[in-house]
Amino acid sequence: MIVSHKHRFIFLKTRKTAGTSIEIALSEHCGPKDTISPNDPADEELRKELGFRGPQNRWVAPWKLGFTGLLGLIQRKEWAFHYNHCIAELVKRRVGTSKFESYTRFCVVRNPWDRAVSMYWWNRNRTDGHAIDESIDFPTYVREAELKLLTDKDIFQIDGEAVVDHFVKFEELQEGLDSVMDDIGLPHLTLPRAKGGTRKTKQHYSLLYDDETMMIIANICAWEIKRFGYEFDDQRSADN
Repeated sequence: MIVSHKHRFIFLKTRKTAGTSIEIALSEHCGPKDTISPNDPADEELRKELGFRGPQNRWVAPWKLGFTGLLGLIQRKEWAFHYNHCIAELVKRRVGTSKFESYTRFCVVRNPWDRAVSMYWWNRNRTDGHAIDESIDFPTYVREAELKLLTDKDIFQIDGEAVVDHFVKFEELQEGLDSVMDDIGLPHLTLPRAKGGTRKTKQHYSLLYDDETMMIIANICAWEIKRFGYEFDDQRSADN
């Protein structure tokens, strides 16, 4: 997540949508008062090598947490710092309504069925000690995963309403980002390659689904599917 007071934009970072690469590219243009959330050590090393600003201004003053935030902090359900996949409701509360609503807000969305497969392989092959067991197959993962791993709605919605100015489709990433940068008044981004290599197989995403898990994603991500016209590209019969 990045909040740029210098250029008056907020980048809400969704999962498995090239968010880390976008964050790194955006940090080149950030000023000393802008908020930049941290990433994995390898990605921070990449950002350092590029000479861009690293994590900064991420701690949140207690009076900006509000009653709900303080209660969440006491119950260990909320953190007193900005984090990478911070949900929109928290960002708005912490940044303030006036700035949140006047800054240009954007995020990236992705075909939910494809995204779930990418999320699965990320959780299978992550190297931070929190990888899921290799015995967990994809259908089991979909049936048992936390809701936030299957949909990013909380990152770009508040009370069921979208609160971003620009949705960039992952499938049209560069074109969409170019349009947002034109609106903000920044140069077009050149994205570094971050967090790659966790999806060990290049097989089409549909081949991991059965009918039940296909419908689980369809139901959980119904808003995204309807809003952006995503479809399940079923190639299972072609594989038989």
